Amino acid sequence: HARTEARVVARDTAALVARSGVAAGDAQASAAAILEADTDLRNVAVIVGTTGGVVTVTITGDAPGIIRGTTNDLSVTSAVPIEEITP
Repeated sequence: HARTEARVVARDTAALVARSGVAAGDAQASAAAILEADTDLRNVAVIVGTTGGVVTVTITGDAPGIIRGTTNDLSVTSAVPIEEITP
């Protein structure tokens, strides 16, 4: 469940930067705030990068484990090409 939530936020964040022109820092801060407030993830880190016309968002954190009191490391990455109007 936590992996799915992180994947959705990563994809949406990458799309905001690539298609809507949202600043990477703003999108990064917003994604981290959403994950910390609305999910069971802890120690969340969001990294937004742009290379070669592609926006990449990586989210890492600790997800609750199956056994009470344990956690599992989580890492998801989403990449979306930057949309530009070309003459």
